[in-house]
Amino acid sequence: MSKIITLDPHLANQISAGEVVERPVSVVKELVENAIDAWATSIKIEIKDWWKSFILIQDNGVGISPQDLPIAIDKYTTSKIKNLDDLYHVMTFWFRWEALASISSVSRFSIITKTKENNEAYRLDFDNISGKKISPTFWETGTQIMVKDLFFNTPARLNYLKTERTEYAKILEYLYAIALSYPEIWFEFVSDEKRIFKMNSWEDLKTRIYFIYTEAFQQDMLEVHFSSVWIEISWYITGPKISFPNKNRQNLFVNHRPISSPLIFKAISDAYNRFIPHGNYPGYVLHIQIDPTLIDVNVHPRKQEIRFENENNIFRSVYHAILDKLENSSLIHTSDIWAWEFQKESEETENTFEKSSFESPHLQEPKYYTGSGTKFKSYSPYKNISAHPQQSTISDSISFTKTFLENTACSFDEENSQDLHYTKLGKIVGQTFHSYIIVEKDAKILMFDQHALAERILYERLVKKETKETQQTLLIPENIKLTPSEKALLEDKKEIFREMWFEIEFLSHNILSVASIPNFIKKENIQEIILWVIKDLSEWNTLKSNTLEEVKNKIYAYTACRSAIKFWNKLNLFEMNRLLNDAVEWYSSTCPHGRPVIFEISLQDLKDKYER
Repeated sequence: MSKIITLDPHLANQISAGEVVERPVSVVKELVENAIDAWATSIKIEIKDWWKSFILIQDNGVGISPQDLPIAIDKYTTSKIKNLDDLYHVMTFWFRWEALASISSVSRFSIITKTKENNEAYRLDFDNISGKKISPTFWETGTQIMVKDLFFNTPARLNYLKTERTEYAKILEYLYAIALSYPEIWFEFVSDEKRIFKMNSWEDLKTRIYFIYTEAFQQDMLEVHFSSVWIEISWYITGPKISFPNKNRQNLFVNHRPISSPLIFKAISDAYNRFIPHGNYPGYVLHIQIDPTLIDVNVHPRKQEIRFENENNIFRSVYHAILDKLENSSLIHTSDIWAWEFQKESEETENTFEKSSFESPHLQEPKYYTGSGTKFKSYSPYKNISAHPQQSTISDSISFTKTFLENTACSFDEENSQDLHYTKLGKIVGQTFHSYIIVEKDAKILMFDQHALAERILYERLVKKETKETQQTLLIPENIKLTPSEKALLEDKKEIFREMWFEIEFLSHNILSVASIPNFIKKENIQEIILWVIKDLSEWNTLKSNTLEEVKNKIYAYTACRSAIKFWNKLNLFEMNRLLNDAVEWYSSTCPHGRPVIFEISLQDLKDKYER
């Protein structure tokens, strides 16, 4: 008896549906992109009960003719290619017509459609038991597809889905991305009869970017335009002043197709390398228009990955398009800052500092530092971005003193308290480069990194609960625009924020409202710290490689870094004295991220240098 059999077509479609229809967002993606391929200028997406009851897509595209409707959900039926040569010129999203066959095999499925040429609309209903049923109906030009009870006949697949909130967030993220790719198309999204968003066709791309990312993206948005004979790179990127702790604000399109390309991501990352802090990521909505014969879109069933004919040229084009824009936007800004800060210095000193300051924050390669048994990359912002001098007042530069140290008695030695040069760590000689405190003690010169030292103090007090962990209520709540996935994660992890003394509330359009914050956070850093908390929680939630306590300690370390004295902040003698005396209690040779705090030069080392 033969062991090899021909699978039933319905069973074969259910098996292959795993490649195309992995989760609810796959259904939305396939049907929306079919609508775009049908020249729709208006697309409405509606879901109910997160997505479990139904997913409904309506468009005003060309529709499906009555002759084509019976085979529309059959596998490998398409109007987009006729031979292999057509495949290399295809500009549509889909061309093998696998989507409808796969979706209909794992749901209760119906289509209502009408073309301009026909006076009557037709409806097709399909399920695996009754098969196809076609009947006339009433409808306007276009197509409506209803997907009910997704995965009802493949329950094992339901078990592999994430939480309802997470799956919903993925749908919303995709819709945001496709709306950015096609600003000329009207999009509306409704969930449980509540309109989530409506994007009008007369709005420009910048308006949609502002709606999705608000001012966090637009504060420093740069327009990119690079073109050659075979490629055009355009749309928008964030400038050097704005960066994010995750990749949630990155959208890449090739010929309007949302894609994921490690090659292009690497080119963009390399271009930003010396402009934003290590560990942070830029935001961008970037479009690449390229001859379709130079790419292969038939690499993966979901078409999210493409292959380029000449990867080196693609890499160089993207890299230089981004790098040139960043350099042109940052050089004037950088020189203005340093010219202002050292305008009272002599011309020679000013030039020296200007050169040093330009090279130090922006051109220095990221270094690894070891300490506390762990290796970290230095991502502290003072390595790459200098604060504007007008913001570097004494009160700002020692905000940790007001916030943390005023709750702790000063540990001055009574004998030396009248001379502020003397501390328990030695005699203060002075401050150099507005960054290092020089101390003389026991035939040694000690050079303290003021930021790393202050950071260690704050971190230890937070971890060991030496500070009074209470809330400070904000006079005006801070509103932060989140991506759908960020919101979904925070909604699942509210208890962690309550433990960390945050009071938060979720508003419409993915807005997080922060009413109260712990007293160890500066109000100016709320959005930055919230996004880093989300990043750490996301890593913990995905990898489970750290305990929750370790995640909290990372948050404390990041908070301490943002709240401590910064590089390039000028300190007076009292401020240096206070910092060094308080450091005695919490002294460590490294900051929480493993960066050295102190560098020593002995008297004997000096004698050897001078050959004495």
